[in-house]
Amino acid sequence: MAQIFNEILQHYTWAGIALMAVVLILFFVQLYYYAIAYYRIYRFRLMRRKRRNEPNPPVSVIVVVRGENEHFLTDELPVLLNQKYDHYEVVVVYIGGDVEYYDELQNIRNNYSYMRLTKMGGNERIYITTKQALNVGIKSAQYEALLFTTTGALPKSEEWVSYMAKGFEYGEVVVGPSVATYEQNSMKNYLKRMVEMHALRNAMASAVRGKFYYAPRCNYGFTKSLYNSTKGYNHLGIDIGDNDLYLQDIATAERLAVVLSPHTIVEEYHPEEWREWLEHVRYYGSTVARYPASRRTFMRRERGSRVLFFLSAITAMVVMPLEIKLGVAGLMLLRYMIVVWSSLRVGRKLGERGIVSKYWIYDVVGPVIEWIIGSHDSRNTPKIWR
Repeated sequence: MAQIFNEILQHYTWAGIALMAVVLILFFVQLYYYAIAYYRIYRFRLMRRKRRNEPNPPVSVIVVVRGENEHFLTDELPVLLNQKYDHYEVVVVYIGGDVEYYDELQNIRNNYSYMRLTKMGGNERIYITTKQALNVGIKSAQYEALLFTTTGALPKSEEWVSYMAKGFEYGEVVVGPSVATYEQNSMKNYLKRMVEMHALRNAMASAVRGKFYYAPRCNYGFTKSLYNSTKGYNHLGIDIGDNDLYLQDIATAERLAVVLSPHTIVEEYHPEEWREWLEHVRYYGSTVARYPASRRTFMRRERGSRVLFFLSAITAMVVMPLEIKLGVAGLMLLRYMIVVWSSLRVGRKLGERGIVSKYWIYDVVGPVIEWIIGSHDSRNTPKIWR
């Protein structure tokens, strides 16, 4: 080591030492994220916490349907109505004026005594916001535990309600995972999946430590008494935020229960085309600017340290002696092995499989895609809560 150090000092002075120090520091930052922060998700077990409430609470599942969504009728609603749980109901809030579609919903409700149906809208000149619809759904619900999902989403298990209900035994705010689903198994869709998995990985890594800032729109819940005591949704000046900004205000470490299981995963269908997908993730990501600074820093530090590690390592590979080049190459290989090992285990916990073989592509390209998403000016987003 002394010989290598003297060689560096002789040929590259302190600049070479500084470069190697940067490479090592960034390596350990990456090691912290993938071997410690993210790996907490894999090791997390809700059952280790003390149970605070009665087991098997009755649950109200609330979903807002806007317009004539045939996919909801044929694919999504049947899954919600055929969950293996004894004490639950499905509350459907329909926003629209189509008589035939509403009749179909009524016919389904007549066959399921535990389905509640409410209609809003009908006047095209009066826009009904999702916030208003959620408020109506909450008031219509007869149970204390409220579980929310959306159209365009599908629980992967018929025991979804059963497993999410366990969260209410440990807290007043319940959060579960979601996985992005695409029709085509293409490279572009793989990259989209990885970008969204990484965003969820960041969120869940914070949530399991009791530092909540985001939950999937299709898989979260809270108690009615907590909602009433906090006077309902806030941040009314923006179009979204029910699943992050509002929950940030109420999801303290004591109240929060994160439920990670293959039975709690919800598939969420996302746009296939790049432009539509970018608009989708930018729209729902426009609240990030309102997150606490510590949460934004946590998300961005991994991406920044990854890019800087690549740049500094490549620079060292170009300008440093052979011994240092081999050492840096070894660090890059070790980092990648740790990243893949962590991502494989955490990805399975979050519902993602088959990600390893092409992960190196996301590892390099991912920060660019995330930068493109983050460069969007959220001030251009319409200020209507839809």
